Amino acid sequence: MTPKPSDDRDAPVDQGTAFDHVSRRPGGWTVPTLVFAWSVMVAAGLSIVWQYEHAAGPLHAAPDRWPIASQIERSPERWTLVLFAHPKCPCTRATLGELARIMTQGADRVQASALFVKPPACSLEPGWEYSELWQAAEQIPGLNVCADPGGVEANRFAAAISGLVLLYDPAGRLKFRGGITASRGHSGDNLGRSTIVQLLNQGSGDVDNTKVYGCELGTNLQETHRSCRQP
Repeated sequence: MTPKPSDDRDAPVDQGTAFDHVSRRPGGWTVPTLVFAWSVMVAAGLSIVWQYEHAAGPLHAAPDRWPIASQIERSPERWTLVLFAHPKCPCTRATLGELARIMTQGADRVQASALFVKPPACSLEPGWEYSELWQAAEQIPGLNVCADPGGVEANRFAAAISGLVLLYDPAGRLKFRGGITASRGHSGDNLGRSTIVQLLNQGSGDVDNTKVYGCELGTNLQETHRSCRQP
């Protein structure tokens, strides 16, 4: 008589199937456990990214009146806008895009300058500040682009984060300070840009400051020579 094939169902109760041995052994992983662990890791990663994108930098009190010692050109007839930027900050590209939209809507009412801070540690690096961001800024019609060697103007205006925008009225009074992106490196409608456009068009805005999302300028400007050589 042909012997009956073995079947896991005939195995002793305490023996179990091969899969049961895998799932029951200490430290064993089942498919549901792996899926759960993967989901937790993905959620944690997304949370870190979200926190980074929405981590605003410090917003210090800028001068209420235009500093007399400033070398930045100010118009007594138009609004004066100043953007402080780090030449290597990838987040600032979105800020330049928003600034281009502002200039398109109110170029005849504002005199705008973009200052790229060059730390003392990079003073011996010729052309360090002439980055792709500088080139992008030069493409914005009506925007005056210049360097801020040693961060003199950044310190004068208490600028700490790349992407900070200050807006002064024709009388030299500060009317807005903050960022013009909704989060780090993201373009699109945001309170900062809409407020500036509102000020230029109507003379008043709903708020006078917004959060700034960008890399640290470092008003103490203690950057290393290694950072000066970053591409």
